[in-house]
Amino acid sequence: MLGEGGQLASEPLYLRVERDLASQISDGVWAPGDYLPSEQSLQDRYQVSRTTIRKAVSDLIVDGLLEIDRGTGTRVVDRHLHQAEPNIMSFSATMRALGHVPGVRATHACLMETPDEQTATDQIPAGRIVHISRVHTADDEPVSLSESWLPAAAFAGMDIEGIAERESLYAELSALDAGVVQVSDRYGITEASEVEAAALDVTPGTPLLCVDRIGYTARNRPIETSRIVVRTDRYRPMITTRSK
Repeated sequence: MLGEGGQLASEPLYLRVERDLASQISDGVWAPGDYLPSEQSLQDRYQVSRTTIRKAVSDLIVDGLLEIDRGTGTRVVDRHLHQAEPNIMSFSATMRALGHVPGVRATHACLMETPDEQTATDQIPAGRIVHISRVHTADDEPVSLSESWLPAAAFAGMDIEGIAERESLYAELSALDAGVVQVSDRYGITEASEVEAAALDVTPGTPLLCVDRIGYTARNRPIETSRIVVRTDRYRPMITTRSK
């Protein structure tokens, strides 16, 4: 099995665990509705830490392969009943699918009151909110800058700075039973501001793809508004549409 003593290649251990779990799900070792073994069993199986197991499982939740059943465990999703929107929404999952190593840097999180003029949309009700900003990277190169606004109640008692530093915000929301299952995106073009240019390593005025997003939970409740600016020389989102 996998070792954690440095004898492996530079690929992060959690990616190897994640890939093996996904392969076994695909091969039917665990069928839709089956629960994964306990964290301790998976630690023993792969000879890795609990943190590594949790990271691999969180990514598979974002990828739409697993879901959390509160109080019971983590089970395999029935793909016939669940669409694959998380693959589209998750930057980290998309980068991995393209063969890149995703990451975040220049993270910042703070509590604030809802501004009078809501950024992106007016979907998040007035009150205390969490503001999170992050630069998303692929192979340690900046690709996009995101700002998200979420209800503070969703993070009660949590270390919001620590959450901002983790790779996938959507995986963290899923773990808090507030997962984003649907988004509404509005696309446009903007010119990089001084702040955006510095964060993305471009010159001010460089054209960027701009995405204004509302993220919804399974109860169709808006949980996130965000603004994302993207370097299209490094990543161009693809949207596929089908006729009925």
